[in-house]
Amino acid sequence: MTTFTPATGNHTSTSLEFQPLEFLPSDLLLRPLDAVEQLHPLLSARIDLTFNRVPHFRRVFWSLIRMLTRIISLSIPSAFAVALLAQTSTPANTVSEPTRTAVRELIGSIMVDGKAYEYDRELADGIGPRLTGSANYDRAVAWSMEHFRSLGLSNVHTESFTSPASWEPEVAATGTILEPRKQTLHIYSAGWSPSTPDGGVEGNVVYLPRVFPTSELDAEKDKIADSIVLFDNQSFGGPPTFDAIVQAFLRVHALHPRAVIFTFGLNGNGTQNALLLTTGGQISDMPVAQLGLEDDLLIKRMLDKGPVTVQFSFKNRIRHNVEIQNVVAEIPGRDVSPGSPSSVVVVGAHLDSWHPGTGAQDNGTGVASILEIARAVQSLGRPPRRTLRFVLFGGEEEGLMGSHAYVERHKAEMPSLDAVLISDTGSQRATGWYVLGREDEKDALAAIEPLLSGLGADQTSSNTDFLFRSDHAGFNVLGVPTLMLWNSMDRFETLVHQASDTFDSVVRSDLDQTVAVTGSTAYAIADAPQPFAAHLSHAEVADMFRKCNAAADFNSAKVIGWVPSN
Repeated sequence: MTTFTPATGNHTSTSLEFQPLEFLPSDLLLRPLDAVEQLHPLLSARIDLTFNRVPHFRRVFWSLIRMLTRIISLSIPSAFAVALLAQTSTPANTVSEPTRTAVRELIGSIMVDGKAYEYDRELADGIGPRLTGSANYDRAVAWSMEHFRSLGLSNVHTESFTSPASWEPEVAATGTILEPRKQTLHIYSAGWSPSTPDGGVEGNVVYLPRVFPTSELDAEKDKIADSIVLFDNQSFGGPPTFDAIVQAFLRVHALHPRAVIFTFGLNGNGTQNALLLTTGGQISDMPVAQLGLEDDLLIKRMLDKGPVTVQFSFKNRIRHNVEIQNVVAEIPGRDVSPGSPSSVVVVGAHLDSWHPGTGAQDNGTGVASILEIARAVQSLGRPPRRTLRFVLFGGEEEGLMGSHAYVERHKAEMPSLDAVLISDTGSQRATGWYVLGREDEKDALAAIEPLLSGLGADQTSSNTDFLFRSDHAGFNVLGVPTLMLWNSMDRFETLVHQASDTFDSVVRSDLDQTVAVTGSTAYAIADAPQPFAAHLSHAEVADMFRKCNAAADFNSAKVIGWVPSN
C-alpha cells in the first residue's frame, strides 16, 4: 500500500436498528471494551492487556456479554419494542432474517474464537518479509494454501503470472558526499534498482526544483545526462499526484542520468521507506537510491553555494522472468449456478510485502483477515447464496501485478462477479467502506449498514485517494462493483514500508473488529437475493473517473500497466 493521508470525504450512514434506551450505548453489546473505557480508563487498559494475553478470558468475557444481552432484551417492555417497530421503515432490499442471524453468528465467531491475530503472527514472525518472487513469498504461498485446505475450502489452487524480475538487497547501501566536504549519507537502494557498478557510482548532483511542466526538463537535459539527479516532494510542489509521479519518472528516465536519488515524505535520516521508481517488476535503467530527509536538505543547501559530488554503492540480487503465484480458494454458493451473472463475491488482499520490516500491517493483517473470514464462514455450516472466492494477490507493491494478471486472465468472467472487497489499509478500527467512485454503492450498502452499526462501521466515504492504489483497481476499471475497507490510518502511515511494520504494532481487538466488518459485509452481499450493484460500461467507467477528477490518473495507470485498458 502506498502511503498517503486519505481525506475525510463525504460520509453517509443509515440505520434500521431500534434506537437504544438512553442508559444503554448503541454499540455496547459489540464494543464492550469501549464502554468500559468511558467508565474507567485504567480498568479498560487492564482488561485490554488481559484480552490480548489470556485467550480464555476472551471467551469468558464474551459469554458474560451474551448473558447481559439476553437479560436486557428480556427486560425491554414489549410495548416499547412495538412502538419502535412502528417507527421503522423497511426498504425493499432489506437483509433477510436468516442472513441477519448468520451475520450475528459470524461476528460472534470472529470476535470470540477468531484466529486472525494468530494468522498474522505466523505470517509476520514465522515467515517474515515477502518481497515478490522471493523464497519467503513462495513460503507464504504454501502456508496460505495449507490453511485454506485445512479449513476445508474448495478449489484451492494457484494462478501464475510472470514478473520480468525479482529483486532483493544483498549488500547494504553506503554513500558519501565527496565535495565540498566529506559527509556520510543515510542512503538505501530503491526497489527494483540494479546494483551499482564495482566501486559504486560517482557524479555531480543536479537538483530538479521543478519537474512540471516536463518540457522544462528538456531545457536541463545536458546537465541531467550523465549526472546524479536529485528530486523530492518540493520538486512536485508538494505531495505529488499519481499522474505527476508517472509523468515525471518517464521523462527523467528518458534523459539518461547516471543515477537517481530521491526523498519522498518526511522520513528522516536512518528511516527507510521502501519505494521503487519502476512498475510491473521492471528493473530500472540506472541505479536508484533513497535518501534521508536531512541529507536531502543538506545537499540542497550545499548546492546553493556550489557543485556537490556524491558517491554511493549497493548490491542487489536479481533474477529474471520469475513466475509468481496468486492463491485462490472458494466456499461454493448454495443457490447459484457457477458462471452465472453476479454469482461470485471476491474477498482479496495482497500477500507480498516490502523488506525493511515483516509486513505485519502491510499487508499481513489483510491476509489474516481473508483466512479468518474463510474460517468463520466455513464454521457457520450455512454458505451464502453466492460463491465466496478468496484471492491473495502477489506483486501489489510493484504495481498491482497479481490483480492485473487475474483480471486479464478472467476478463470474460467479470459479469459473474457481484462485488470485490479488498483489505489493504492496516488493522485500526474500521469506520465503513470506501466506494471508490461508485456513489451508487451507497444505496446498495444501506441495507447492510444496520448490521455494521454495532461495530461502529456503518458509514461510507466518497474519498478517491485509493482509486489506483490497491488490488481493486483492475476490477473497478472493468465496471465491477468494488469496495475497500475504510479505517483510521494514522498509526499505519507511520510504519508502512518501514522497519517498524512488525507484529507488535497490531492490536488484537482492533484487528478482530476490521475482520468482523469485512466478513459481515461480504457475507451479506453474497447472501442477498438481488445483485449488489450494477456493472458499468466502459463509457460509464470513464464518466465516473471524470467526475472524480481522476481521468489523468486513469490514463497514467493504463500507460504503466497497473490496470487493463478496458
